[in-house]
Amino acid sequence: MNKNDKMLKEVIDLINRMKSTRPLVECLTNRVTINDCANMLLAMGASPIMAEIECEMEEIMNISSALVINLGLLDGTYLSAMKTAAGAAKRLGKPIVLDPVGAGASKLRDETCREMIELTKPDIIRGNMSEIRALTGGNISSKGVDASDDDAVNETNRLELGELVRGYAEKTGSVVCATGAVDIVSDGVQVFYLKNGHEMLCDVTGTGCMCSAMTGAAAAAGEPLAAAIAAVVMMGIAGEYAYEYVKETEQGIGTFRVKLFDYIYSLSDEDYIKRGEIYN
Repeated sequence: MNKNDKMLKEVIDLINRMKSTRPLVECLTNRVTINDCANMLLAMGASPIMAEIECEMEEIMNISSALVINLGLLDGTYLSAMKTAAGAAKRLGKPIVLDPVGAGASKLRDETCREMIELTKPDIIRGNMSEIRALTGGNISSKGVDASDDDAVNETNRLELGELVRGYAEKTGSVVCATGAVDIVSDGVQVFYLKNGHEMLCDVTGTGCMCSAMTGAAAAAGEPLAAAIAAVVMMGIAGEYAYEYVKETEQGIGTFRVKLFDYIYSLSDEDYIKRGEIYN
């Protein structure tokens, strides 16, 4: 693999553009993580709105810059609002990010995720590797809403999983972002491997949901491929810094969570240049 400095520069430019425009991101997300998603958007320089009522979706999407749909909460009323919001976003040309939470955990979730992808035709699909594998019809090894250890990307399976993600991106017409120890992002042609982050991110509820919300903000400021990469790299670098802080100060997971927000808020161009690990 070769480090891709061109994409890193594009990511930095996109993040700065996002901060200068402060996009309003409508998040139809699950209630377990809704507060953290809103605060993460604020920390990165965007603005959140978490409207849920179907009858106002047309108006909300008219003022929003992007839509994030998180399928963690499978409620009929909520799903109806998601469909209406997605229809409005499509008509208005607003980017859509879909997070297929729990794909592979149940037949209901599999069917709902596939239905929503077909209906919304999202610009970006962001899930963990087990969720993406489940959507492709591959062998399922999900642990509820978490990725299985069997789906961790390593040098042995990197090309195989990269091709799986690329093929699914080609099939759906969406940029597909599969997150894990090594993240894989593809637009159906190019495949990128992202190596930032720390395993402690998995110990905080909702970092995947937060990353999807961040992806929505990034998508409001640039093309889907660079946007998906930007959000993951931002979360990964902040996670590295947060881990280093708690290790040095001998703190725990609560401090890690707080420092994650702090570092998202304070990351600079120099941090991305020094730390960014984007390969293809």
